[in-house]
Amino acid sequence: MPTAELRNAKIAYEITGTGDPTVLIHGSLVDRSTWERVRTGLAPSLTVLTYDRRGHGDSSGPPRARPVRDDASDLSALLATLDLYPVHIIAHSYGGAVALRIAADHPEMVRSLALHEPPFLGLLEEDPATVPEAERLESATREMVERLRSGDREGAVREVVNSLAPEEGAWDRMGHAVQQSMLRYAYRWGEEISDPEAIRPDTGAASDLLVPVLLTTGERSPPFLLRITNHLANALRNVTVRTVVGAGHAPQVSDPDRFIALIHGFLVERSVPFT
Repeated sequence: MPTAELRNAKIAYEITGTGDPTVLIHGSLVDRSTWERVRTGLAPSLTVLTYDRRGHGDSSGPPRARPVRDDASDLSALLATLDLYPVHIIAHSYGGAVALRIAADHPEMVRSLALHEPPFLGLLEEDPATVPEAERLESATREMVERLRSGDREGAVREVVNSLAPEEGAWDRMGHAVQQSMLRYAYRWGEEISDPEAIRPDTGAASDLLVPVLLTTGERSPPFLLRITNHLANALRNVTVRTVVGAGHAPQVSDPDRFIALIHGFLVERSVPFT
């Protein structure tokens, strides 16, 4: 597995396919392997870069002082090292915050964005009707972080997984190997969710973006994620919102073919070149 030595991190990556450069940014509690079925599905038409964010998979590096900005800096450095830009960016969950940050800081590197359910809980505070929901969710998140810091790693991750799943008891239905993989990244999740920019995007910078943006939400995802997606759509100029039928928070795993079809359709509809 090739790696890139950056300023203070070693980033593992893989490049496959042919066509316009495209990078896949994974979310929390996972690594680049979560994109495997999407990677192989996109490779016939796009050059696909998958990578492990710092501290995930085969990548390494110290804890991040500002996770969103540090992860965006890692990615921009990786793209520069590989001379692989401008790129289409496809991002899941927390990865969407990283994608928006790099698009704001390095617009020359980004051709389009496709973001699936960034968990920007702070956006719910923009509407008086959803302020109570925001307060409840943010309080629950703080409790999860405190549980993690107290040493109850499994209890914290169990709550995270169950809060995002379309059905109750999702954690208990997971295989042992999947559970152990998620537990491996628990403390990195704690870093990420404690970053204010992971909860509330820079809406001023987002409103200045000119690149096409696709926002997707799962038909079976918790309703608060759809409300967040709609608030984010209102902050963007050049945006398309689509629903992944039958999917939840992780369509790249549960419904990759439908997810890929939406991405290809978006690129065609917005006349974003790809081969």
